[in-house]
Amino acid sequence: MKIAGSRTTRYLLLAILITAAILRFNHISQPFTDMFSWRQASTAMMAENFYRRNWNIFYPEVNWTGPGPNYQGREFQTVTYLAALFYTIVGQQDWVGRSIAVLFGLWGIFALYKLIRRVWNEEYALVGAAVMALLPGSVFVERSFLPDPAMVALVTTSVWMLVAYCQTERLRYLILASLFGILGFLTKIPGLIIGIPMLYAMLTILNRKRMLHPKKLVTIGVAAVITLLPVITYYLWARHLSLSYPPYHFAGSGNWLWDYGLENWLNEKLFLLQLGRHLNGWMWTEPIIALVFFGLFLHPLHEKADSDQHSVGDLQKAPWLFHWWMLAFAIYYFIGAKELVGNPWNLHLINPAAAALAGNAIMAIAAFTNRIARSRRRAVPSASAASLATVAVILLIIGGFAHWNLRWMYLPYAQESYTLGLALREISQPEELVITLANNLGDPVAIYYSRRRGWVFPPAEPDKSWGELPEDDQEAIRLFNELRNQGADWLGIVNRHKKRIWNHYPMLAEHIERSCNLTQESGDWVIYQIIPSDVFIGDI
Repeated sequence: MKIAGSRTTRYLLLAILITAAILRFNHISQPFTDMFSWRQASTAMMAENFYRRNWNIFYPEVNWTGPGPNYQGREFQTVTYLAALFYTIVGQQDWVGRSIAVLFGLWGIFALYKLIRRVWNEEYALVGAAVMALLPGSVFVERSFLPDPAMVALVTTSVWMLVAYCQTERLRYLILASLFGILGFLTKIPGLIIGIPMLYAMLTILNRKRMLHPKKLVTIGVAAVITLLPVITYYLWARHLSLSYPPYHFAGSGNWLWDYGLENWLNEKLFLLQLGRHLNGWMWTEPIIALVFFGLFLHPLHEKADSDQHSVGDLQKAPWLFHWWMLAFAIYYFIGAKELVGNPWNLHLINPAAAALAGNAIMAIAAFTNRIARSRRRAVPSASAASLATVAVILLIIGGFAHWNLRWMYLPYAQESYTLGLALREISQPEELVITLANNLGDPVAIYYSRRRGWVFPPAEPDKSWGELPEDDQEAIRLFNELRNQGADWLGIVNRHKKRIWNHYPMLAEHIERSCNLTQESGDWVIYQIIPSDVFIGDI
């Protein structure tokens, strides 16, 4: 399949980006009540604290561990800091963080197009970019207030720049590769796995150009060291923060192979069942899974695979780049499977490779259709209507499945928590502290919308699960009393958990009724004002 003319290419690329934007701006003003409410609310708190409290980007802070300071060891706050800057213009709005993610996502599609164009060719680049634009997991993650869209876009750009440097030997591309790499790896450290396909691309292209000599390797090696030094320095600082301030939390810790051991990892079958649910349920869906699998076993640029005719440009390609990208992600998954399936937005890092390989499969199907059309027509058109129609139909199927399967991801799962937070904002004073039990225990969304500080319940503690209630009443009462002694003023509970507590934790329910005054209730939640510990004398 050939696409004639640079103007046609520009129009097609523009159409792809417009389609991607329309899909990603869907529900852009939705509160953080969707499937990723927990992580988005926590991310939004950091942007809020930059905006309202402290502009020092090296001190990311949340609101869900008490009066503070609540600094945490987290990734470099590229997205939240940009959001805070925009807050100074438009105010603190949920759509700001989402829109920044969308813009990074659109840039990522453009960067992927440029990368595929360099390692394969123009037609493959357009189809791969179209798949990335329609990929349901890409659509949903790239409209969420998360660092992942920025990280993926930046590291994709870094790979593109490195390939451009190896092909052209222009130093500015190597400098740009380093700069984008620094920001991408800082924005989220798992982006470092892209170093594996980058190494493959460098060695392959330089070897084909007969330039794999010490001087060139030293130049690239120096750039790599310059790239890694600020990343290592920052994450050592983030580790220091996590050890210095409660709840002593380092983002992503505790869910890795070395935390659980290989035997437990294998007993869980590498969490492949959960991975399959994510891939099939919303991230890729059945058509894309089939295309990615097919693309994995196809020779890239299959139309030339059996030919001995190669242009000078062909010899500067890196045809297996996205296979190496998949291999890098497989290594990452092996050591971090629990983290990836438990926080599935992390899986976004595989999407550029999946889009490229699915595009490779679509091109193979289109080429097959084109050969059939040629044999029947005895003519060789520049781009057969049959192959173009095949590509269009497959992309429509992908888009249709994406739209259908994503519908449940947008549902307001944390709606009661959201309205609880708004009610707490109305009833409390800015300096007062709140305790919340949201739809999902541990979700800080109610605290975020209350614009107050406080605690989730059970409170976040190192080496303890705070996504479920304690096993017995006595422990729950002890935790509640600790928070009250630290100055908690209000207790908000969504009705789902109120019913659970009153049915299964009768002593805790009785203690709440004795130590708090019921102030407001609705069909979704209840709010209690906590009696200060120096007034109430009935503690257990």
